[in-house]
Order: sequence, then structure tokens, then C-alpha cells
Amino acid sequence: TMMWRGSSASVGIVLIWLSAFSAQAQQIDATPGQPDTKTRRTDVNTYEAIPVGPFLFTPAVQLNWQYRDNIFFTPDDPISDQVWMARAKLQFELPINESYLLFSYTPQYREYTDYELDDKWSHFFDFLAGFKFSNGIALDMTYKYMQGNLENREVDPGGELYWGDRWYKKNFAAINMAYCASTRDGLNLEVAYTDLKHEDPDLWYDYNSWVIGAGWLHQLSEILVMNLAYRHSEFEPQENLFFDNSFRQSKSDEITVGFRGLVSPVIQTEIVAGYRTTQYNIPDGVDIPDFSGFIVRGYFNWDMGHGSGLRLDLLRSDYPSNFGINANYVATGASLQYMYTYNRFSAQVRGRYQVNDYEVPDLLTGQDRQDPIKTLGLGLGYRFGPFISLWGGYLVENRDSTIYRYSYDYNVYTLSLVVGY
Repeated sequence: TMMWRGSSASVGIVLIWLSAFSAQAQQIDATPGQPDTKTRRTDVNTYEAIPVGPFLFTPAVQLNWQYRDNIFFTPDDPISDQVWMARAKLQFELPINESYLLFSYTPQYREYTDYELDDKWSHFFDFLAGFKFSNGIALDMTYKYMQGNLENREVDPGGELYWGDRWYKKNFAAINMAYCASTRDGLNLEVAYTDLKHEDPDLWYDYNSWVIGAGWLHQLSEILVMNLAYRHSEFEPQENLFFDNSFRQSKSDEITVGFRGLVSPVIQTEIVAGYRTTQYNIPDGVDIPDFSGFIVRGYFNWDMGHGSGLRLDLLRSDYPSNFGINANYVATGASLQYMYTYNRFSAQVRGRYQVNDYEVPDLLTGQDRQDPIKTLGLGLGYRFGPFISLWGGYLVENRDSTIYRYSYDYNVYTLSLVVGY
């Protein structure tokens, strides 16, 4: 049988920036040291979940301490502080033969020692469903609601917005359907919608977006699926204090080829690459360029044996901008992560390099803007038992923008205790 479960949702992993990001609390590559709130299905092969009626219940509690030496990401006179975070994750899964329903709720409390954070609570709610039918149809549905403040990659996944403590509210919904037409070939349809509200229009604007796409699925082998897809997306920003943002309205079209599964017995991948064009609603006489070019998003994971592994992540895509009169910026980057596990110990080392490029110069200085971002992280972990683990890490990041006011150096030390599944 074909690998349809996950193919419709995962090989179509990039609805590019519009739906590719999950409910993560500010990704570590951009503003490091934040916890991961991604909802995952229960791994019943590892530790047995708690049965609650027909549901599998997997609770978890995380306590997190951080020391940050530049909490506002400023180029001069950095302010340091300690950050305390507590989070509970309540996840219920209902298996139905080869189908499932999953509900997850994560409340999170965060407080600084000195700085007074206005909104200390964040909330993450997830609903996922997957159905496999005897006629060859696989249906995946996702709904995510997030209310947070420092999780800026949920607002701007490319990393232009790296500091902001104002709340945002985000709704994301997606439906993916795959139809198995034969033992090796099938069709894939996907629809996604995002709605975001941001409290402070100085930092970012409200927007909504949607994506629709279709693809041809082909089983290259028993362990690898290809998806040749076309997607159309539209982005609708709302006005803020400075602009009506009509010039940031866009329509995008892309043709991509994606792969999901095992390239070899030791190399796993989930990657999409192709060509994308984005046209903006530019007034006559205004020189703001459209985007067209190569895009890629995904990873390769190499199981090196003896508890070690190497992961390569690749990214190139355009993202909406809130800088001056730029309608977009282009993020190009790669990260490499080495992981090692020995008995109850684990360790990781990773580095990332990303460049955000802007076409329209700064309105204040006339300078062109380019943001090279360099990140290096180290981590050590120890698992005391099936349900208790301790992790410590260090991360340093440098943004050397051609416009000085956007530059910063940042160091963070993290200690985290996780109890649960």
C-alpha cells in the first residue's frame, strides 16, 4: 500500500510560509531558548499512555529557567534578565482503527525577574484528525488556536520581527485529502486559512491568508513518496498607523516537487523545492518589485548509527515585510545539527546561518538592508526515567544588519525540567 498517511499533510508541508509553521513557541533559531508546543500523536511504542475511557491521555509539565543577556535585542546597552516559565500540556487522542482524533491544550505562564511582562499567559489549542477510508481516500484536518506574545515566529516565520511583547491571536485551519488511484499513484488536494490579530500595529499588522493546492502523488519506493504540486495563495494585510498596507496585498503561485520518507535506509527526508512567483498590489509609479525565484523548505536526517545523527535544514522563501515600504523580504538559510544519545544521556550541537534580503532601501537613511543571522547552540540532557528528564543548553546569536539599529548580539542559558510524556 502507498504511504498516504502523512503524505497529504506532510509532503505538502509547505503551504510555504502561510501554513508551514506549527504551534511552536518562538523557534529557537530566531529567538532561542523558547519551549516547543508542537502537538504530536502518542508514541505507543515508547511508553504507554494513560487510558481515560476511549482516549489516550498524555499529560506533561515543563519548568524552564533562562538567563538572557539582551532581552530587547538592542545593538547597544543590552539589558539582561532571568526568565521563568511553567507550562502544562494536556493531550487526548482517540484511536479509531487506522484513523484518529486528537485534542491538545497547553497553558503557559512566563515571567521575568525584573522586566514586567504585560501578558504573562499564553494559550495553545490544537485539534487534529486523520481518517483512512476503504475507497483509498485519506483525509487530514487541522485547527490551531494560539494566543501569545513572545512567539514572534508565529507572526512572522521568516524572522524580521525578533522582539515584541504585545499579544497576538492566531487561527489556523487546514484540510488535506489524498486519493489512492492505484498502488503507486494518487492525487492530493489541500486548503489552508490563517487569521492573525496583533495588538501593536507598530510591530506588525493584522492579516489573513489562504492557500489552495493540488498535486500528483507517486510512490517511488516502499519508503519514499513524491508529490508534484501546484499551489495558489493570497495574502491580505490590514492597515496600521503608518500605511494602509494595500501595496502588501499579494497573490502567489508555485510549482514544487516534494519528497517524504526514506531516501535510503539511514537518510530520512521531508522537503519541498520549486519555483514561486508573488505579485503585489503596487500603485502606479511606485518601484516595489514582485518576487519570483527558487524556493525550498525541509530537511534531511541521517542516522549515523551508535546513537548519533545529523540533520540538515534548508530554507529559501519570500515573506511579507513590515519594514518601510518593502512588501516582502527573502530569507535564505541552512542549519546543521548533530545529535548523540548514550544510554540516558543526550547531547546536541547545532549551527545556523540565514540571510534576510530587502529590495527597497530604508526610508530614514537610504541604506539597503540585509540581515545575516548566525546562531550556534549546545545542549546536554539526562533522562532519569520514563517520565522525567532534565536539559540544559547555551545559545549565542548575532544579527549583523547593514542598518545598525537592527543589529544585536544575544546569549541565553537554559535549564529545563520535563515531567510527563
